[in-house]
Amino acid sequence: MRAILSAPGSRGDVNPMIAIGRRLREDGHDVVISLAEPYADVAVDAGLEVEVVIDHQQFTEALGNPHVWKPIRGPLQVFRTVVSEFLERQRDIIERYHLPGQTVLVSHPLDLASRIFRDAHPETPLASVHLQPVILRTLDDPPKLSGWWFEMSRPKWLMRTTYWAIDTLAVDPTILGPINHMRSDFGLRSLRRPLNDWWHSPDLILALYPEWFAPATKSFLPQLKHCGFPLQDNSTDDFLVPHDRPIVFTSGTAHHHCRRFFESAVEACVQLKRPGLLLSTFPENFPPNLPEQVRTMPYMSFARLLPHCAAIVHHGGIGTTSQALAAAIPQLIRPMAFDQFDNANRIEKLGCGRWLRNDRHLVNQLQQILDKPVENPGKHQVAARNHGEADAADRAVCYLEKMLSERGHAVSTT
Repeated sequence: MRAILSAPGSRGDVNPMIAIGRRLREDGHDVVISLAEPYADVAVDAGLEVEVVIDHQQFTEALGNPHVWKPIRGPLQVFRTVVSEFLERQRDIIERYHLPGQTVLVSHPLDLASRIFRDAHPETPLASVHLQPVILRTLDDPPKLSGWWFEMSRPKWLMRTTYWAIDTLAVDPTILGPINHMRSDFGLRSLRRPLNDWWHSPDLILALYPEWFAPATKSFLPQLKHCGFPLQDNSTDDFLVPHDRPIVFTSGTAHHHCRRFFESAVEACVQLKRPGLLLSTFPENFPPNLPEQVRTMPYMSFARLLPHCAAIVHHGGIGTTSQALAAAIPQLIRPMAFDQFDNANRIEKLGCGRWLRNDRHLVNQLQQILDKPVENPGKHQVAARNHGEADAADRAVCYLEKMLSERGHAVSTT
């Protein structure tokens, strides 16, 4: 089998796809992965064949735009970039590497080219990889899309209307033209509202989070399979265990604009008389003249670091959220865009952390979560740790191979 994987995002998008690709390679399959150039070396180190679809400059310009980190403008900007830069490049990769009868597509949600190719070639199975539950437009438990207090979640008819308005007024004008243009190239009919349910694979959906984190009604998407959190983060860097149990502060590996947040973090560490660790891949984010108790580091393996820390304050990306759960440390989440509001809402409902709605409350809320004993982690934190040990990538590959086996059997009997 040849698997064509896509990961057109930041480190949190890339790590799970590389983990799946590595497991497929171990089972003897050919693996090609498309991703942004900053993460090409990570995929090469995992033994995968790499196709760069977003170069360093494009990636930096896209995520360096401050509008990307806004609740509405952020997702629309990302979709605009995807359909203008990534769509045709991914199509070219699929057509170059596709082997009839021997290929499976394993796609990131932003990989709309794989979904179109699946419609044109239904004999080529597609697995959609859902890294976070916000992608599912469930009506009984709708995802949190913003930090606004007036965001609606009931009744169901109102949610249907809300999704319709989002698609009709914002999403479709942004992405529908390039999608339907590519579909016409394949002789396919035009779509409306592709994000309503079309972008989910009809073959298999791999949810890389446990069912207790975000249950999905089986009648809604029966092809969805929960695999658990992928806790491997593909780090080979040397690691020095911190012995002072610092508080970790991060806004994610792709965020260019978190200097003010780090300044608040330093003030909080001073007031609480606690050691702090600021993490960012962009040194310009770090304030100058830091106190002795506050250190800085670039990207670090959270799987190795967080068990030695007192707490973490972060943006709410699903990778960081799951690692904090598995490490059983308190987490304070300050979401900005994308899936982060929904992840913060779920963590707060589970009682495993808090949603920081304003940096002015950082010291007070940090003190509250630090006062909570961490020696007795909650049942969900234990479940995240235990579920991760069995490895979500293993489960994902098992589901992939089962799907291919069933499809091969159906073809042979026909």
